[in-house]
Amino acid sequence: MHLRTFVGILVALLVVVAVSYFSHQNVELLSERFEITTERSIPLYGMVLAVFLLGFLPVVTMLLVKTLKGDLALRRERRLSREAKSRSGSFRRAVDYQADGQWGRASGELSALLAEQPEEFASLLLHGEVLRHQGKVQEALEVHRRASVLYPHSVAVLYQLAEDYEVLGEGEVARQMRDRVLRDYPGIGLKVLRRRRNAALGAGDWKGASQLQEKIQILLSDNADTDGVERENGVRLGLAYQDAVSLLEGRRVEEARELLQRLLDEEPRFVPAAIMLGEAAVVAGDDERALAEWRAGYGSTGSPVFLQRIEDHFIESERPLEAIETLHELIADAGNDLLPRFFLGRLYYRLEMHAEALKALDGLGERIHSSPTYHLLLARIHERRGELNRAAESYLASVQEAGITAAEYVCGICRAKFSSWQARCDLCGSWNSVEFDFEEEKISAEELGVRSRPVWAVYTENGMAGTDQD
Repeated sequence: MHLRTFVGILVALLVVVAVSYFSHQNVELLSERFEITTERSIPLYGMVLAVFLLGFLPVVTMLLVKTLKGDLALRRERRLSREAKSRSGSFRRAVDYQADGQWGRASGELSALLAEQPEEFASLLLHGEVLRHQGKVQEALEVHRRASVLYPHSVAVLYQLAEDYEVLGEGEVARQMRDRVLRDYPGIGLKVLRRRRNAALGAGDWKGASQLQEKIQILLSDNADTDGVERENGVRLGLAYQDAVSLLEGRRVEEARELLQRLLDEEPRFVPAAIMLGEAAVVAGDDERALAEWRAGYGSTGSPVFLQRIEDHFIESERPLEAIETLHELIADAGNDLLPRFFLGRLYYRLEMHAEALKALDGLGERIHSSPTYHLLLARIHERRGELNRAAESYLASVQEAGITAAEYVCGICRAKFSSWQARCDLCGSWNSVEFDFEEEKISAEELGVRSRPVWAVYTENGMAGTDQD
């Protein structure tokens, strides 16, 4: 009982006691007649009693009724709170079971919840998802359809329906569901756009992927999601690079060169863009500029990809002496000459200049003694010189260090190996991640003179993890 109600009742009792006392002291007075009309009268105490009942009793009654209502409401609120806590506990257990892969137990908890509250939004969504994981796709579809009727403006329900239809093999219906998200809900649809962008990337549809990427960036910018824009920046650069490649393939050299230069102005460590900028100069017939671009790229990144491209360029144009001279210049200019010396030795080997190759590689053993690639190259040189014992020793050293492999390039994200360098990993779709495989040698990038650079990994529907490659 509230204090105010208690005080009211106490005051009322005091009034009753006081009235009783004064009534007893004034019996004769109260017995006198009180004229209501000229013809009718009542005792004075009757009139006093009537006034009392009309004035006091309703107030007391109202106070009692209000108190009873408050008590009943409080009990009902406590009961509802206990029920809500029980449902919340059941839902949490269902989520825990789902996270643990116990789909049957999760489904049991959610079924019990929906029996009590058949229109509860979160339970409907999760129950459908659990049923889908159990292989009960048709049941999941029915649950999500019921949710769509109850909550017709829910994007989450549309996403779940699309997943259901996808699993049922009705891809066209799933696509229509996702189209509806983009059409009917401006400012929403990031998941759909990323899904389609990723599909376009996988199919090599660079133009379609670029259009979808532009929509993604607009959506993130409209939402002032600076972190999201930053995370998407890598794919934007990668797609711009692919646009430049397409321009170059179409012999639109100047346009390609301008786009590649803009990319390098924005990210100077973008190795594929620097390589392709040199290729644009080759297509234009300007070999001197191509060489300058590749040397500048090596100077800013330390990536051996540039050394390989310089070597290949001179070999392809049958100018091996210029390749040798260029590598000697790079050795003289380099703060860390390990990589250019290694490539010079390998170039001599390609040119059948075995004595010069051994001379160029002399002294590198102490610095990269754990490199299987180094030992493999030595073994081949000794074998060509007829020094079979020394060749066998080098082959054995190569095998002991890491095992012989034909792949010389590796993706820094997924570790896929390739026999030649490429701008984008075919397996995981990352740009700027394929590098000369020196990691097996147990030598740090700093020791090799390779500088860190950003790597833009493949995106999922929830975003992308970008990292620096060492």
